Amino acid sequence: MKNLPFRCLVLGFLLVRASAGAGEPVRPVVNREYLPAVLDLINGATNSIEFLQLEMHDDRAVGAIEAALAAAVKRGVRVRGMLDDGVDFNAAAVERLLAFGAEAKLDTPVKMTHSKLVIVDGRIVLLGSTNWTGNSMGNNNETNVRLDDPVLAGALTRYFAALWANSAAEPDLPAVESGAVKTVVNRQYFPEVLGLFNAATQRIRVVMYGINYSPKYAGGKVNQLVEALAAARARGVDVAVAIDLSDYNALLNKVNAPAKKFLADAGVAVFDDSLKTTTHAKLVVADGCAVIGSVNWGKDALENRNETCVAIRDPAIVEAFAAYFERVVAGGAPVAGPEP
Repeated sequence: MKNLPFRCLVLGFLLVRASAGAGEPVRPVVNREYLPAVLDLINGATNSIEFLQLEMHDDRAVGAIEAALAAAVKRGVRVRGMLDDGVDFNAAAVERLLAFGAEAKLDTPVKMTHSKLVIVDGRIVLLGSTNWTGNSMGNNNETNVRLDDPVLAGALTRYFAALWANSAAEPDLPAVESGAVKTVVNRQYFPEVLGLFNAATQRIRVVMYGINYSPKYAGGKVNQLVEALAAARARGVDVAVAIDLSDYNALLNKVNAPAKKFLADAGVAVFDDSLKTTTHAKLVVADGCAVIGSVNWGKDALENRNETCVAIRDPAIVEAFAAYFERVVAGGAPVAGPEP
């Protein structure tokens, strides 16, 4: 299975200075960059740390995060975190958090909280696709972004507060824009991304862990996104998609296969990732915009789950994520289209 020794995570942390990214309002945080980035944020917190996470495993990488959170509590930082109740080991994680003085709880059983969000001191945000597991931080392809912006952090703090109060209810919060970044949470994702696809004139790049496309969901939101990619290709847009091919998850491969076939048959450049690495990233680049966050393309993700994303129009950041797409596909293989 796709795994990496913990010592590689530690080495990655030692190679990143505590000041890395200081002064940058928007910074991509991908793959092995996540653990040092989140530890840097936690260790620098002076007032508050708030987080939403799908998973909080009991392993060495997460142990480093827990130790940093415990140290933050000791120095007077208020730490609050909510984990999804549907993950078996999260209840034990809540008990560990409570034991060192953090405020922690599980979300509602009615709705999955799939977000991966950290907010520090009401100013700095780290969000994206990385779960708090050693495998996610130490092996996977993952896309995240660090935002140093009190306006965006304030908006996402209100989102956190809404879910903390009632994670079953749909937050009544508008999208908030600051600089080149806009918040995209929950039900805002589908119209945002579909609009980008329909307006694209030059290129679209997608990296996605799961795409549940199926004729039986005709007119469904996933089908609309996938079919919008094919329509963009038909009007001359350069469209390329990378989707995970698992060496252990046969169900995921079965789910992803129809989308791969439909898109390849439509002339879209479709790529399997490397079997050596799980591609858990969720990335969309459409012309001059990149969307980063927690959303897979599934019915529940688009219609029900708590999900956290941002849309970014900073040219340098968009190009950095476009280059990330190229790195992912460089290690994979193209999916064959129809016979000529």
